[in-house]
Amino acid sequence: MGSLTRRQIAFVVGVVAALLLVYATIHYLVQLRHAFYPETYLQRIAVVLVAFCIPVFTTWLRFKWVGVNILTLTFLIPLILFVVSITKLPVFLWIFLVYGTLMAILSQMEQHFEGQIGMIGIEEEKYQDETNNLEMTFKAKGEGISTFFEKYSTYYNLRKLAEELTVSLAWGELAQKAVDRAMDFIPRGDYSKITLARGEEKTLPVVARRRMRPVGNWVVKQGDLFDFWCIKNRKRLIVMDTQEDFRFVLSETEKKENVRSLIVAPLFHEGRVTGTLAIHATRPNVFSHDDLRLLDAIATLASSAISNAMLYEKTEELAIKDALTGLYVRRYFYERLKEEHRRTLMNNKKMSLLMIDLDHFKECNDRFGHQGGDLMLIQLAEILTKSLKDAVLARYGGEEFAILLPETSKADAVRIAEQTRKAVEKSLFYIRREQVQMTLSVGVASVPEDTLDTEMLVQKADKALYQAKREGRNRVCVSAS
Repeated sequence: MGSLTRRQIAFVVGVVAALLLVYATIHYLVQLRHAFYPETYLQRIAVVLVAFCIPVFTTWLRFKWVGVNILTLTFLIPLILFVVSITKLPVFLWIFLVYGTLMAILSQMEQHFEGQIGMIGIEEEKYQDETNNLEMTFKAKGEGISTFFEKYSTYYNLRKLAEELTVSLAWGELAQKAVDRAMDFIPRGDYSKITLARGEEKTLPVVARRRMRPVGNWVVKQGDLFDFWCIKNRKRLIVMDTQEDFRFVLSETEKKENVRSLIVAPLFHEGRVTGTLAIHATRPNVFSHDDLRLLDAIATLASSAISNAMLYEKTEELAIKDALTGLYVRRYFYERLKEEHRRTLMNNKKMSLLMIDLDHFKECNDRFGHQGGDLMLIQLAEILTKSLKDAVLARYGGEEFAILLPETSKADAVRIAEQTRKAVEKSLFYIRREQVQMTLSVGVASVPEDTLDTEMLVQKADKALYQAKREGRNRVCVSAS
């Protein structure tokens, strides 16, 4: 029950008690006129008048001095004057002293408690101010903790991504992982991609992609004008709305892709911008500059990992490929020969080997020098690479080449060898602007027609090669079964 309700009840009780006391006083006065012992009724009247302290106190609780004055003026003063006029006893006027004393006590109590209430109010305001300050401090610290936790989570995820990017040395796998993590970190985008130009190529192919939701006619095989802008300017890019950005004019094909907002960060390799990491959205105003900074951090990690993977791949190629011709070296050729030989025997297939030698190569070296001979070998390697797509090509040593033909019979191998010989014979070689014609001698051996052993296969093909040279060169000879 509230404080206001209790005071209202006290006031009602006081008024009812005052009415009852007035009634009792009048009743005793009536009885006093006919009593033989008036002292009894006079005492009762005195007690009743003193009892008026109760309604005075209760009305004071409700309305302070207003209630006391109303009660006094309404009931008490007329009643006392009425009693004095009936009894002819001025002694009842002392009741005013009693009520005066009561009011003085109540006044002192009121001042005392009001002072205490005021002090309590001041203390309450002070504590309320302290509470508000603490709440503001707590809120500020809470926001700071939330921001710190968000930054910590971002740094932790970036560190975890850096660890993931060190697991693999395949640059294609690393590119896909970077795309996936970019979409995990910035999921508001619709799709992401990595473009990468390898070597001296002029195009910008997409090497990894991820789509979060269906996006129109989304094919994304090549980089767009935003990627080329990023590469040209060597800096990251954010576009809030492609339809309102004055820097770009979209083609009809790019409009069909429905790109409205995007963020792009450059990828570096050996100090050059060779690609981009981008996230696109079909809605405008999707990304913030914080998103762009996060994407740039991911791109930096991806650049380092992909660059290392490319360097490792290049090192691997240098270890297994001839620096001059770009064909496999002899050591790696024997590894592939063993693998294909094992596969041939397990699957009951056939396999053939061609041993090739340039005719009169020493004369070319004597005439044009070793640099001229090198040019001859380079041009021959280009012809072999173009005409023999599915073969394993190797520079066996000097001007001698080995060609492994998996799943090829002896008859097919002879036909391929003859086609290759004719192609070289018809080709024109240029050394120092001078036209030179070269020919080939070819030896052919096959599994299982000639042998089931790899060493014997090489020996028989080499023996057939020397037979072709003894018979006049520029011809194909087959190993005798």
